[in-house]
Amino acid sequence: MKKMRLVKIAMLPVLLALCACTTMKSIGRQGSTMMDKHYQLESLVPDSPFPGVNGATIGSDGHLYVTHTGNGTVTRIDLSTLQPSTIVPPWGAVFIPDDIAADDKGNLYVTGTTPLVGEVYRIDRFGAKTIIADGMAAPNGIEYNPNNGRLFVTECFQGNRVYEVDPTGRKPARLLIDKDVIPVPEGFGFDPDTDDLVIPDMATGKILRVHPDTGAISTIAEKFVTPIALTIGADKMVYVPELATGIVYRLSLDGNRREKLAQLPPGLDNVAITPQGRLFVTSYWNATVYEVSTDGSGQFKQLFPNGPNQTLGVVVKESAVWVADAIMIRKVADGKYEQTKLNAWASHGMPLTLSLADGPGDQLFWTDCIHGVVAMGNPINGEFRPVAGGLNQPAAALMNPKAPQLFVAEYGAGQITTVSLTNGSKSVLAKGLEGPLALALVNDTLYVAESKAGRISAIDLKSGRKEVFLASEVGKPGAIANDGQGNLLVLDGAGQKLLRVNPKTRALSMVAAHLPVKYATVGSYPVVEFPLSMFVTPNGDIYLNSSERGLLCLKQRVK
Repeated sequence: MKKMRLVKIAMLPVLLALCACTTMKSIGRQGSTMMDKHYQLESLVPDSPFPGVNGATIGSDGHLYVTHTGNGTVTRIDLSTLQPSTIVPPWGAVFIPDDIAADDKGNLYVTGTTPLVGEVYRIDRFGAKTIIADGMAAPNGIEYNPNNGRLFVTECFQGNRVYEVDPTGRKPARLLIDKDVIPVPEGFGFDPDTDDLVIPDMATGKILRVHPDTGAISTIAEKFVTPIALTIGADKMVYVPELATGIVYRLSLDGNRREKLAQLPPGLDNVAITPQGRLFVTSYWNATVYEVSTDGSGQFKQLFPNGPNQTLGVVVKESAVWVADAIMIRKVADGKYEQTKLNAWASHGMPLTLSLADGPGDQLFWTDCIHGVVAMGNPINGEFRPVAGGLNQPAAALMNPKAPQLFVAEYGAGQITTVSLTNGSKSVLAKGLEGPLALALVNDTLYVAESKAGRISAIDLKSGRKEVFLASEVGKPGAIANDGQGNLLVLDGAGQKLLRVNPKTRALSMVAAHLPVKYATVGSYPVVEFPLSMFVTPNGDIYLNSSERGLLCLKQRVK
């Protein structure tokens, strides 16, 4: 499943000449170059090899294929060596890939989930994609039936429909089960004897049988806890992982026999089995893959290190480092990303953590551009509350230190909205912006990174008047911040560099180049972007999340 749950210049020669007198230092394998001698680059958390691993299937070549909602990739895992290789790269225009299926001709089929995407892809053996269905609310589960060549898709959370999709894309998708008839249909399989769809309903805990032509529904088994997916083996048994408990079950197709195979950590997402009976389960919470024994011993092994999914924000409070990870807030400790109680898949009604901003006391703010909400919560005790809803793709939030209000960048509306922290009321501060993606305050001026236009605008807080501050030179500004000395920092996801701007003179200088950060877009038409992650501490240290999910710090050198 899925989740989203889900961003990802060349300076003028004169600027490079101005920086030539500073110390240039290549930092480790990132190859980053420090142009400002007052900083040194440190790696706090290593990269994650499997960000946002979700769907799983066995390809026609007998190897394991998995999707990554976290970076839009598809990975092939050689089951003889367990070596991963990328089939679809991050720039391959497969957006928020959730689940995956394979036919007997070497093709893969992938769902691009959430209303931001709503597409179904066919991917050939070269990794090239073709859209074969679109306009869906949130395509999630997908499965190809080798008995008859038919392809089906379930929607999850939004829509909750079941479709038959033409594998060639020539015919429009056929609605089999209408909206919300099955509350939350997840990843599914086929009965090899009847060709019925066998679908887990994560909401009710039932395993359902659905006729592929009529849509008639009957119950095979019930009383599962958040069954997130299933697969059917050559032994004609159903293998079901549970999201909330981490338990993997084996179930007969008539529902009369059920056994617990293994107890894994909670946060499971999908499952695949080879014809020889090797069972693999993906974990969205831990961004890894497990192999589970099917001999009844209860044994399993983790194949890859744990990691985050999609690091979309970082905040440092009293030396504690917090990171937004698409579905949860994580704490950085001992070189690892640890889970906290702020987890959207474990807390009912919690908005997705698709950005992160500092809040009062122990509180943090975050935006959810999928559901149009800004929320605040405490990662220590897990308490949270929505602050405001009805927002149009809110991308970033920033607390006003002088008043009980929050500034919110609405990417979809092209405006900055002020939200009262007293009563949740909203008012438009400025509109007509080109893709507002990040915010920063320097003195009484609110700066806005406009990613579509590749520029920075400035808004006077007293009058609400806006004007273009920097018309160029900032590439794809994905994050901006006050450096604590009255200057504006701009993180460019296209040029992979960090700039410092003097607001009074507009003089530019480069802090660092060749940083491991990248911008990315989500969806075909229209497009959406997610902000990059940057936070500046009171003492001037700069924290960045890298494109490979590692955490970096540009640390001030001790004078």
